[in-house]
Amino acid sequence: MSAGSLALLRQQMARRTPGAVRKLVRMGEHFARRQRDWALLLKAASGVSGSDRRTLATSALAAPLTALRALDGFGSPVLLRDVQVRVDKVGVFQLRGGTDDPIHILRWREPHMWAALEERLRPGDRFVDAGANIGFYALRASQLVGPGGSVVAIEMMPGTAESLRANVAATGADNVTVVEKALAAADGEMLEASADPSKLGQASIATASEGGRSLRLTVETARLDTLIPEGRVALMKMDLEGAEFGALRGATGLLDRVDALIYESNGDDPRIEQMLRGRGFTVRHLAAHDYIAVQDTSR
Repeated sequence: MSAGSLALLRQQMARRTPGAVRKLVRMGEHFARRQRDWALLLKAASGVSGSDRRTLATSALAAPLTALRALDGFGSPVLLRDVQVRVDKVGVFQLRGGTDDPIHILRWREPHMWAALEERLRPGDRFVDAGANIGFYALRASQLVGPGGSVVAIEMMPGTAESLRANVAATGADNVTVVEKALAAADGEMLEASADPSKLGQASIATASEGGRSLRLTVETARLDTLIPEGRVALMKMDLEGAEFGALRGATGLLDRVDALIYESNGDDPRIEQMLRGRGFTVRHLAAHDYIAVQDTSR
């Protein structure tokens, strides 16, 4: 049976399955995925101190219970308290209890991102992490570009930016500069950012009206052209939870100096791809909602 026929069969079966049954199946899949993510977390990270190691162990033991929360949607391994961990080949991270921080240090969650960093970054390069979160990719890039290279890690949420700065300092990544701004088409605007406190990695200035986002605060915008006025960028990663197009409108000068860009798009808005192709990039799908745009040097 071909892949297309199999997909069609699954769609037909889904239509014939009662909604309540589909929901139960989906909840079971989410529960199993959360247990898998705990196994990956324990494989990837080790507690820095004895207290950290105990927190990891007790949180893992409680996982079958904490994984039952909100099974109808996205979930992360739940830490009972803040913990500091070391991730091999990346750095040291302060993970906040009760948040989605743990999911953002799992290399296996987005293998295409890790592979792109390894393939495209060389000593002396510059990497821009637009939407750096707690710094997983920024810190790996710091190692790849070395002392002669540089990393600009941009994060708009104050608490997350504080964690990012702490992780950079704990890792000793002197070539990383942290910028606490929301990226947009204009400098100096004050916008509302919102997030679910348990899903801080999904904070956004583009979805402030969505339900479930009880954390709301004001952030200041900046253009990428202002933040990075000169010099080439070997690779830029852009994950802004729906605000990517606005950020690119503020990067019209920078785009001429970017060799490759990885960005997130749900595919509903064609403007990003149209803009990048018009600026001389070739665009292809990487995985899930991630795309890579590479400067076409033949033009």
